[in-house]
Amino acid sequence: MNKKYFWRGYLLGLLLTLGIGSGAVYFMFMRQPDIRLSEMGLVELDGTPVVAAQLANKPVVVNYWATWCVPCIEEFPVFEQAQKKAGAGVVFLMVSDEPPTKIQAFLKKHPYGFRFLRVRQPLPGVNVRPVTYGYDHSSALITKHSGSITAQALQALINSL
Repeated sequence: MNKKYFWRGYLLGLLLTLGIGSGAVYFMFMRQPDIRLSEMGLVELDGTPVVAAQLANKPVVVNYWATWCVPCIEEFPVFEQAQKKAGAGVVFLMVSDEPPTKIQAFLKKHPYGFRFLRVRQPLPGVNVRPVTYGYDHSSALITKHSGSITAQALQALINSL
């Protein structure tokens, strides 16, 4: 066996494996789909549908989270601070696909001042939590952020709306 060709083949195989693996990780976990606000199927915790038109005329920040997601819970203080700074000019929605009883139990332990909603079914193609979507006053998707968000990144997201 020729060592020169062996190492070339080995390195080529390694590079292909890393490239394909990185691409798969990006498409499954980093790249999240664009979802219109009207497509989310939002409902109150009591099951009452939320009409997307109710959210029009103001920028909306939607954070897709879960009670089991530690990074989601860790970033809530960042959202709370941003909500206080933005005042009534921006709507903040914390959205989960978990059962209402689970969300309500979480809220008893962690009484945040956000509007907590549910989606009728998990958002299609969203494979990670948290994901933050930013919509402008006409409910058009302007930006999204996958993973935990810092105060600076959240402020930049809000400023882009």
